[in-house]
Amino acid sequence: MMNEFQSGPIISSRHHDVGSSHDKKPQGKNPIMVIVAVLTMAMGLAAFFFVSAPTEDEGQFFELTEKQMTEKTDVEAVLPIEVKELIEEPVSVALTSAEAYYKRALQKEKDKDYAGAIEDYSNTIGLAKKYSVEMWSSLNNRGIINVEQFKNYKAAMKDFSKIISIENNRYDGSINETRLEAGYTNRAYVKMMRGDKEGACDDLYEALGLGVEASVDFIERQIAKNCD
Repeated sequence: MMNEFQSGPIISSRHHDVGSSHDKKPQGKNPIMVIVAVLTMAMGLAAFFFVSAPTEDEGQFFELTEKQMTEKTDVEAVLPIEVKELIEEPVSVALTSAEAYYKRALQKEKDKDYAGAIEDYSNTIGLAKKYSVEMWSSLNNRGIINVEQFKNYKAAMKDFSKIISIENNRYDGSINETRLEAGYTNRAYVKMMRGDKEGACDDLYEALGLGVEASVDFIERQIAKNCD
């Protein structure tokens, strides 16, 4: 469809050709030439009105586009995954938002591409809003990968501490207890792995004090095991 809309200059030059033929003196009344001239002018006018009626034709264009998109989706259903990725995620188009990077990070983590997942979580953190799900999940997931896959406790500590800082310093005073509890609990684990038992227990008690029902039993077991 874009080729039709880009044909404006060609249509204009066609009008010019028709106009210039009027300057020539006719060499007699040739019925065939008259018919050709009339048809040429008619086609030129039709093309002119086609370009000059944006509302109607643009509507037709968008209808066709929607139909083509539907057809493309049907075709993509049977394409190999590698081809789908080329269609759906060109880097310059798709990966310009926190959500796009976050979704790809989740997929890379699922595929056990942990270095790639960390890179995309980092890109998400750079783009995400401070209190968004993408920000919290990316910090949490990146921290967990650094602990479990790379034993990078220092980097993980920074991520979990960042979660705690964000939640404790919300401008409106509200706190997401679930996010804050995850920050404390995960940081406690890292501190324990680094030999900081006292610091780990402090974080566990902070987490328990938030009263997140789904985590209370787990935290109490960790305290009983490590802090009593």
